[in-house]
Amino acid sequence: MLSTGTALGGLPVSGPAAQPGTQATTAGPGEGTGLTGSYFNNGSLAGTPLLRRVDAVVDFEWKTGIPAPGLRSDNFSVRWEGQIEAPATGRYKFITKSDDGVRLWVNGKQILDNWNGQGSTTTSTSAEVSLAAGERATIKVEYYDQDGDANVRLQWVRPGQGAQTVPSVYLYPLEGPGMPVAEKATIITAVAPEPEKPAKPAKATAAKPAAPATSKAAPAAKAPATTAAKAAAPKPVAAAKPAPAPKPAKQAAPTAAEISKALNIPGVFTLMARSDGKPLEVAGDAPVSKDPGLTSAPAGAPQWEIEEAGSGYYKLTVQGGRKVLEVLGSETSNGAPLSLWPYYSGNNQLWKIEDVGEGYYKLTAKHSNKALTAGTEEEGGLQQRRYGSRPTQQWKLEAAAPKEAAMAGPVANVPVTGSNRLAVYPNPSSGMVQMAYQLGDAQPIGWVLYDQRGSAVRVSDYRRQQAGPHHQTLDFTGLPSGDYNLNLTVGGVTTRQLVSIRRPGAATAEPEPGAEASK
Repeated sequence: MLSTGTALGGLPVSGPAAQPGTQATTAGPGEGTGLTGSYFNNGSLAGTPLLRRVDAVVDFEWKTGIPAPGLRSDNFSVRWEGQIEAPATGRYKFITKSDDGVRLWVNGKQILDNWNGQGSTTTSTSAEVSLAAGERATIKVEYYDQDGDANVRLQWVRPGQGAQTVPSVYLYPLEGPGMPVAEKATIITAVAPEPEKPAKPAKATAAKPAAPATSKAAPAAKAPATTAAKAAAPKPVAAAKPAPAPKPAKQAAPTAAEISKALNIPGVFTLMARSDGKPLEVAGDAPVSKDPGLTSAPAGAPQWEIEEAGSGYYKLTVQGGRKVLEVLGSETSNGAPLSLWPYYSGNNQLWKIEDVGEGYYKLTAKHSNKALTAGTEEEGGLQQRRYGSRPTQQWKLEAAAPKEAAMAGPVANVPVTGSNRLAVYPNPSSGMVQMAYQLGDAQPIGWVLYDQRGSAVRVSDYRRQQAGPHHQTLDFTGLPSGDYNLNLTVGGVTTRQLVSIRRPGAATAEPEPGAEASK
């Protein structure tokens, strides 16, 4: 649904033509909200759907419950449609897990078909597709449940990363004629106060029938005059009590989407404990910058990249590394320690972030529903514990604020390339290089490093950045010595810069002809 343009590395991007009754969404890169889900009260996707809504992710475990009001718990089907955006250029592995059947189309081509023969257990299938950074391809997922447990999940493996549920920020729902803008999957409404009950009318008391005659004369009942007078006198009507004031509607807690928007997630943060103001730090953290100007937190405070992982959960990756925060060994007990480990979509690596007021948040692990707790050394240090509103369980998320300054000092002598003034230094280097560039206005940018055979060896995400000067540290120390081409794509314009890696005693490859820096 994109016109032909340029992606990372100058690769052409040509999205499929819009299908009848649909149009491309106007949301910017990385601003998706999910896919349009059509729910049918039969197992064959037949007829008119009972319900249409936008589902943030395809990650459901209904078990024996119903997927939505009005639908059956068995013999139902769902079709999710829209677009999927590639944040980086490369091969994407798509994985479906379901009980019962599921099938998947990308760019109009069916790549997975697990529609029959599932049995009563969850099965997994996978297939790979090549996508270019910034490309939005059409996507369609169809699922049915016959009986028993119902669950379905759509995951992907992005270039250089582990398997994860496809995040909502890269999914875009259908819009256009014949397709109303769907409601959010979760709708929270305030509870209206109960209407005041009308006063009950006085009960009419029927006169008791006279006692039947008996052979013996019944003695006359003695009733004092005063009692008779009281009975005849009308009872005074009690003053009506004023109706109680209606209780104010209970304010709904912020949803995951609202928290993501308020905190500008995905993003990079330092997490500061409310109890002592110290940053979240785990043994084995990757080295962090010691420049106090890089963040509002204390110098050297670890920074964490927080990304959506689907179903209202997040993963926390230590900045500068590939490891995420997890509960060690998937333990569920109080006091279980925290650790860092490569991401594999484990529930012990997923965290729910909830607002607790006054600018603080609690983070609870998905597998145990226990809170991230800054315990003392005597208590065992950083751990998970049942949430008890303690200051050690409340965290302030401070967005990292890089100091973007104009290039100065030795950098002023570095040659620049292209309209975005791309500069790479030192060049040659031992593998650690600095990249600087300028943006005239806010645009999506990304880069790819190619070797001399034209193979991509390093790829960044394709994300929108603000106008002004920018500076990044690129770590290529794991690559062999030789000459490489760094392609920086800003919007639809790609600039190429030769990057040379030289190490003492290491053999270097001959540069390709004409591999000098060029636009």
